[in-house]
Amino acid sequence: MLEARTIGMTIDKKSSEVHSFVREPMNLAAWAKSFCVSVAQKNEKWYVESGDGSACVQFTGDNSYGVLDFSLTLANGEELYYPMRVVSYRDCCEVMLTLFRLPEVSEENFLLDGAMAASDLRQLKMTLESI
Repeated sequence: MLEARTIGMTIDKKSSEVHSFVREPMNLAAWAKSFCVSVAQKNEKWYVESGDGSACVQFTGDNSYGVLDFSLTLANGEELYYPMRVVSYRDCCEVMLTLFRLPEVSEENFLLDGAMAASDLRQLKMTLESI
């Protein structure tokens, strides 16, 4: 069984605003700095550049349920899946990202992945609350 960790962040914006911002691939470089230095569209697909190379990013289809799941397909063909949700509460919302620890990932690296995801969500909060 895979170990999982969900990281959450309260954002003082309506969930619809957060949902629209997050699912726009061009906004990734503004908040997802742990895996995205830049974003480009090639042949109707979106690619992120990171310190580890290029990856194709794909979000789940547009929906009204707050589902923001996305996947990264690495250059070697490996696909990494990230469940992400935005849940509304009055005029703010909670954004949650779940990480799964793959069998080959050490405890130390899993903790590091969690810290980077938390940093990305803090950056998302700062970015959106400054708009």
